[in-house]
Amino acid sequence: MSLRYRADIDGLRALAVLLVLIFHFDLAGFGSAGFIGVDVFFVISGFLITAIIQTELAEDRFRLGQFLYRRVRRLYPALLATILLTLAAGWVLFLPHEFRELATQTLWSLLYTINFYLWQNLNYFGVRAETAPLLHMWSLAVEEQFYLIFPIAMMLVYRFAPRLLFAAVIAATLLSFVFGLILSLLKPEAAFYLLPTRAWELLAGAVLAMAVRRWQPGGAWLGLMGPLGLGLIAAAVLLYDPLTQIPGSFALLPVLGAMAVILAGFAPKGAVSQAVPRLLSLGPVVWVGQISYPLYLVHWPIKVFMQTHLLEFSLGWRILGFALSVAVAAALYYGLERPIRAGRWIARPRVYLGTVLGMSLALLALSAVVQRGDGLPGRFTTDVAEIMAYADDWPDAYRPCGYVADRPLPEVCTIGAAGPSPQVLVIGDSHALAFAGAIDVWLEGRGLAGQLLFHHGCMPVEGAGRGPCPAYAEAALAQAVAMPGIEEVVLVSIWRQALPGDGAPFAGRWVPADEVTDVFTDHLSRSVARLTEADKRVTIIEPFFAASRFVPETWARNIAFGRDWPVATPRAEHEAEFAGVLSAFDAVAGPSVRRVSLLDPFCQEGVCRPEIAGVPLFTDNNHLAFAHSARIAEILAEQTPPF
Repeated sequence: MSLRYRADIDGLRALAVLLVLIFHFDLAGFGSAGFIGVDVFFVISGFLITAIIQTELAEDRFRLGQFLYRRVRRLYPALLATILLTLAAGWVLFLPHEFRELATQTLWSLLYTINFYLWQNLNYFGVRAETAPLLHMWSLAVEEQFYLIFPIAMMLVYRFAPRLLFAAVIAATLLSFVFGLILSLLKPEAAFYLLPTRAWELLAGAVLAMAVRRWQPGGAWLGLMGPLGLGLIAAAVLLYDPLTQIPGSFALLPVLGAMAVILAGFAPKGAVSQAVPRLLSLGPVVWVGQISYPLYLVHWPIKVFMQTHLLEFSLGWRILGFALSVAVAAALYYGLERPIRAGRWIARPRVYLGTVLGMSLALLALSAVVQRGDGLPGRFTTDVAEIMAYADDWPDAYRPCGYVADRPLPEVCTIGAAGPSPQVLVIGDSHALAFAGAIDVWLEGRGLAGQLLFHHGCMPVEGAGRGPCPAYAEAALAQAVAMPGIEEVVLVSIWRQALPGDGAPFAGRWVPADEVTDVFTDHLSRSVARLTEADKRVTIIEPFFAASRFVPETWARNIAFGRDWPVATPRAEHEAEFAGVLSAFDAVAGPSVRRVSLLDPFCQEGVCRPEIAGVPLFTDNNHLAFAHSARIAEILAEQTPPF
């Protein structure tokens, strides 16, 4: 197989990066699977790298050091420039906790291990995806880990059993794919971020490179591969829904699509057979492909910074963010990446490696200083830090009360009055945790003891939600029914998971928006009936309002940057949004069911204000700050006369 330049592969790169950018900047009115551009990139990388390695192995000139040097020369200039620019922007635009997090992500990114960091820390109580400036670096980490392991494996197999090399790559591809299928169901976060479950996508490109070298494909049938490949990629965009397991079998669509498009480039010359390769070889398309690497690098930090400092990230701003990403990427490509790759700058390998090492160490040191300096809060006045402290005001003592399958609740999950056996079971999502301090005081005032069991993102309604939510709801309801001492069950949730939106998951299927309220009402009715038929009383905490923005962060930024962004929410807007949920509560009314609304004290004159005496009510835009537990307990007591 010739290693000639393939303009159509640059065109495929353009398609991949445009899918990612259009998805991230929300520029399309259909589909929400633009992230599959990463899967296409993986196939391209595996194909090209393997084509190079197998050719050099066959000619007895492959050297691992030279291979890795070429990767460093190709990847590091734009990477280091992007990280440097991001840190500089973070110095000016980020609050201390955001700057500290950026420094942490920089450390992991420079070591190409950020996928491990995100796997462990991107969760409900940790890093937020939409505010992580280097979130997208996970895919580069996966590629670099592959680039380190795969060439060594190829060398060893080629040296000791060359005839088995192709079979070994196929076997590794299948093993990784099967492992990804299994882990997507058991540990979806690990399956998404880690190399063992993603390697098959790169290996698929490797299999293709080895196959075409072995069999030298030809024939008019190859012309069908282009339309087929584009069709598979388009199908992935259109068929994805929020219950789709990623990567799982769904990733076969973009992976096979990318393989087919690459294969189409081997079709004989002709108007029909080369239609897709010619389309992908058009000048503007190839140009986007050539800048695709720096474009991928810069687009996400630009989006994060813009979203952080715009009152509304409207379509016009999103288009500007897209255009700015292209402009910055082009500047990096022409001003830095291309001159270095061509050897016009820092041509000598030792000088280049020394320069890269020095810059990397400097950025690592700078990041360590920022991290150890807690984000350098001295850049702002002390009241910024005082306001931001409320973002961490969670009832940490109750975090162990999160649901874990087949694990009994620890003693810390007993709340309320000391001494008596639990008479009340509190179940719900993260709001059950946020309200734990208030419910603790409320129950103690009633002379009752209780237990707490929560799972973030999961309503206490059977069959509701995705992932572990149905299992959690079943376990919580079963525990309530099975414990004879439990007389009352308190259901606490934001209940936002039951809003129509674009649809919602119930009973393992994606329910269309126009059916959500009816399906939620049915599932809630069955859950409440299950409790009341077991002689349990049910208290439903109605949805509390949400602020228009994260309260501590917005107030802190208002102080830091001299602006006055609002956080209040119109009460009518809240009530209209949750009208379907409230109607479902109406449907389960009965002598053993009561509802509690906490709105009135905070929603005077038609406006819900997330503060108490000038102190943020929430840790974010909807979770109660622990500092207000006593006041919320008073409101609960006022709203809950005896059954």
